[in-house]
Amino acid sequence: MADAIIIATWVFVAVTFVLAIVATHRFPHDGKKPLYHLYYAGVALFLAFLLPTKSQNILFSGFGVVLYGAAIPIYESVRAVCTPGTDDDTSWLQYWVAMGAIFFVGSYLDDYCLAGEAVQFHFHQVEVFLFVWLWLPFTNGSTLLFDYVTGPLLTPIIKPMSEKMGGWLNAIVMTFINAAHLWLVWIFFLFLPTVLKRFMVTAVGSVYPLLASFVAITTADGDDDTFWLTYWSCYGTLYVVVDYLERWLGKVPGFYTGILFTTVYLMLPMFQGADKFFRHVLVPCVGLKEMLLLRDAIDVRNEMMKSLPPGRQSEIRKTIANYFAEDGVTEVNKREIRKSWAWGGSMRTRYGAVSQDANV
Repeated sequence: MADAIIIATWVFVAVTFVLAIVATHRFPHDGKKPLYHLYYAGVALFLAFLLPTKSQNILFSGFGVVLYGAAIPIYESVRAVCTPGTDDDTSWLQYWVAMGAIFFVGSYLDDYCLAGEAVQFHFHQVEVFLFVWLWLPFTNGSTLLFDYVTGPLLTPIIKPMSEKMGGWLNAIVMTFINAAHLWLVWIFFLFLPTVLKRFMVTAVGSVYPLLASFVAITTADGDDDTFWLTYWSCYGTLYVVVDYLERWLGKVPGFYTGILFTTVYLMLPMFQGADKFFRHVLVPCVGLKEMLLLRDAIDVRNEMMKSLPPGRQSEIRKTIANYFAEDGVTEVNKREIRKSWAWGGSMRTRYGAVSQDANV
């Protein structure tokens, strides 16, 4: 009987994982209907009090927190970055702002305050239900929190804090790089207690990105939303890996120092580490490389159109479309490109004359 319950629980986990992915794609993210929140509360109470104990021990564990709080949001965040437009980037960044705050506070409580398996079990219960409530499209709790609580109350406070902290971090990192004294950080970390090392790594990886992400959401520019969503996708992946390896490598000298340097590499724009890890690791792993290429092409097209006069945009778009429709450069699209650019003396002067023998 016990084995049957465990098997049924794993089947339930797999089914809910698939349904969660489908729901985020098929249904609009609208959490303004109170009835949906009541339904969710009813399901949560059922799972918390009527589910068999063995099933609860699987769902409401570190595994459950990673699955529902990190794995699903990481996949959806990667997908959001790969799709054209930035609306879904902002939506998922709102989730990571809420999740980052909960993760930081939870890490502190887990290390210092949560003694006993029963207390940790109930804390994991709260985390799982809260994370799902934040990203589930029917409840969309992250957007509700930002629109009605964190946005109106914290924006005037967080914006100046984020700007100052960003300047401090860049100055500190550049000081270490220029002085070539990174080994001092390793020595410093070597003698710290494991709990304190973990807390400091978590603080570096979540506090400033949390503030910067909050500011990014409040601005009209979508590029900063995409940058920080890319970071959180990578940092979330790093968190999952560290959470798995920590039990074996946590006491190895240099483990947390390496995690700290990796976090800074992912976080600071000067390194572009998150973008590199995202493009070369995460995107291929989830099979979205073609979708990312399409978004890159659309972004390039939009930037090109900004630099052209409105009267020329339509013809240039047609010329580019004809070029990409062919397999390689042909004599036909060579002539089309020359014809497209060989117009108007003023523009030839501006862009340079196009020779009939030019290699395109």
